[in-house]
Amino acid sequence: MDEEPIFKISKYKIAENDLPAFHRIEEAHVTNSIPAEPGTLMIANGHEGVSGVTNYDIELYRNSKAFDIHSMSDYFDAYDNAVEKMAKEKKIWDLKSEWMTTKSKEALDSYADNFVIRFAKVELKKGKHDKFARIVKKEMRNSMAKEPGVEILFAGSNVGNPDEWLFFEVYANNDAYNKHVNTPWFGEYIDDSKNIVENKELHDIVRDTMAVQGPIVME
Repeated sequence: MDEEPIFKISKYKIAENDLPAFHRIEEAHVTNSIPAEPGTLMIANGHEGVSGVTNYDIELYRNSKAFDIHSMSDYFDAYDNAVEKMAKEKKIWDLKSEWMTTKSKEALDSYADNFVIRFAKVELKKGKHDKFARIVKKEMRNSMAKEPGVEILFAGSNVGNPDEWLFFEVYANNDAYNKHVNTPWFGEYIDDSKNIVENKELHDIVRDTMAVQGPIVME
């Protein structure tokens, strides 16, 4: 990547009666972006829970110019307007890209119907960003290299608070996820970081739409 990438994760609460319309606009936003915009590296949307009112948007752009091009599109305007109109609650994290890897687009497509997706937020003790980065990047490097079922690992630290990290992780299926959390390198990550982690959230996400230029590699 030629410049600092733009990495955003957004969380929206959408009323149930607005969900069908929201998902139609959401799908158009995602599926139109990747073919037309080489600098839009990935956009994914998913929801949490049976009701589906809690929605997540994950975006990765090659650089600020790529994001500017995307933000001038009609489909982005439609999506942005839908969020403004329909979202009862909204939270957007602007993130520093710490780790970005995906398998090939073909590999992702072959597993798409069975994806297991996790969104995680980790809050560290003050000033522990660099130590945590070394620990988690070692775990991610092993996971991508040694686990065929690990499809996407994204990690970013909050631009406004480097001790807050967000993760977007995609696994081929439940078996791949269960194997992952029982690997030696995942256990080592848990042990090595337990004294510097203040709080941790883990959310199960159901995929709605996802488009990737792929493969993406940024360590």
